[in-house]
Amino acid sequence: MLKICYLVAISLLLSFSASPAQADGGSWFFTAQELEIAYRYQERFGKRLHRPLKPVACFNGNTEFLASFEGKEFLAPCSFIIETIRHLKQILEKGAAKYLFPLDADHAHLAVPLDVWNTKFRDADPRQILPALLREPTLLALYHTAEHLTELNPKTGKLNADARLWKQKRNVIGFYDGRSIIIMPPQPHHSGSPTPDGYHSCATLHFSAHRLGEVIFVAKGKAVAIDLSFDNDLAASARDPVRIKTLSQ
Repeated sequence: MLKICYLVAISLLLSFSASPAQADGGSWFFTAQELEIAYRYQERFGKRLHRPLKPVACFNGNTEFLASFEGKEFLAPCSFIIETIRHLKQILEKGAAKYLFPLDADHAHLAVPLDVWNTKFRDADPRQILPALLREPTLLALYHTAEHLTELNPKTGKLNADARLWKQKRNVIGFYDGRSIIIMPPQPHHSGSPTPDGYHSCATLHFSAHRLGEVIFVAKGKAVAIDLSFDNDLAASARDPVRIKTLSQ
């Protein structure tokens, strides 16, 4: 009975938050403690992405795996998966994100330099852009973290120093050429950074933790299981409490 009450309480927190820490423009913000509770619920009981990538071949020595986007399958390089895992591992280890789910970090904007976009992709068949994009050596990923974190203590109205430091790291760039991630300087009001100057955003990669996730890696001594997908998982129902996120990013 206690467990049932606990799960109901977590679900309500994710759906509405009995007393949201802060509201701004219709977007919900939560304390670090509330994010941790919500993450544990998502990890154990939440919904998975509906069309997760299945890159098991990449962990068995293969160089390619069968990916999909909007139901269309194509061969994708395993290097993309390996480098993305490296990004996420570094993001967690450097404290830019603590949880890989919609209330903290759950997406990456994939971008290439404008000259590369203009010469290689601008006039290409839209259905062929993603398969080619994943093999582009100049590709980068822009990650937005701490999406729903508030720095304020809702009871005292004072700033939480740890949450403030976390929020200051919320814009991260990952490269697909082996370079370490870059944590960008804080934006005004800790907003999400736009695509870097000189780059064109081409696609979005979605990810979310789940105990049955297709990809498992270790960060800060703990195993992290996630699903990755190129499809926007709105099919998981807009009312799904763990899909709360701002529309500004």
